[in-house]
Order: sequence, then C-alpha cells, then structure tokens
Amino acid sequence: MDDQCLKNKDLRDKFFDTPDSGHYDTAPMSRPGDRLLDADSLATAGAVVEREFRIADFARLAGQLARPEGSATARLALSRLEGVVVGTLDVRATAEMTCQRCLAPLRRVLEAQAQLAFVASDEAPVPADHEAVDCDPHRLDLAALVEDELLLALPLIARHAGGEACKLPDAAATQAVANGPATRRPFAGLKDLLEH
Repeated sequence: MDDQCLKNKDLRDKFFDTPDSGHYDTAPMSRPGDRLLDADSLATAGAVVEREFRIADFARLAGQLARPEGSATARLALSRLEGVVVGTLDVRATAEMTCQRCLAPLRRVLEAQAQLAFVASDEAPVPADHEAVDCDPHRLDLAALVEDELLLALPLIARHAGGEACKLPDAAATQAVANGPATRRPFAGLKDLLEH
C-alpha cells in the first residue's frame, strides 16, 4: 500500500486531483482571470475598462443590504501621471436597504467616484488629489475596488428621505407592546421568606 492511500485513509487509491505527487502550479482557489487587470499595461494604452458585477457576489456589501440583488456598473479610466498608474473609478448600483426608522425596505442609488493611484508600496509617491491603493499594478482586483467604493457610498443610517412615505409603527401596536403582559418576578416573595 503506498503512502498516498495512508494519507487519505484508504478513501481513494488514486491521487485526488493531480496525476502525480507534484504540487499545484497555482493556488487551487485562485480568483477568476477576468477579475484581475494589468493596470500598468492598460494605463500605458490609456484604456477605459467598463464592467458589470452582481451585487450578490460582494460578500461584505451583501451583508449590509436587505436583499443583495441587481448589479453594479464600474468604469475605470486608466492613465499615467508623474510616472504612477492612476485611474478614475466611477461606480453605480441600486441597493435595497432597510429603513432604520420604520424597518420597511427602501431603494437607494449608490454612486461614487474616486481618483486612485495604484502603487506597489507605501513609500511610493502619490500624485496630488489621488488616493493611494497599495497593490500590484499588474494584478489589480477591480471587483474588490468596486465593492470598497460601494461600501463607502452606503448611508450611515438608512432611512426614507423627507419626501418619501416612512410609515412609523402604529401607535396602538407600540402601546400594546409597552403595556404587554405583566412581567414575571420569580423572586418577588423572597424578601418575605428571608424575614421570617
């Protein structure tokens, strides 16, 4: 019996996913190739990248929404400024959140624009009016940038605007909850027992 069978407790007598005992050439859970951009090469060409992403694929953003449905659009215009890869990122999405006043769903358009400089280290110079993004400019994760900008575009407190109908909870229902069944006090008679 070979070593591999002992390692996997005889569940299979063959290797799991490679024909030999060699290691992977890349990480097994690598990101899809279309997520990563070579911003350095695209900036040299002065390219504009436009993508659409499903909101449900943004794990951090989806957790902040009532229903993670729909899509987000992104437009990244790349160029070079003072020898640094820079880009203007415009993102837009419609999100359904929960109003913190009435707990009813509400829809908001999230929009953001950012002037970004893609630098490989913290010490690299950053052009004025640009926010530094510490990343490898040859492997830029556009989806992560879009999710970050949408998270920053979320309102601190989601609620209906002044002109929208925000239905506050019914006053009678609120009073019924406040005057609900009497609170049980299991130790109320304990004082009398201790005095005797």
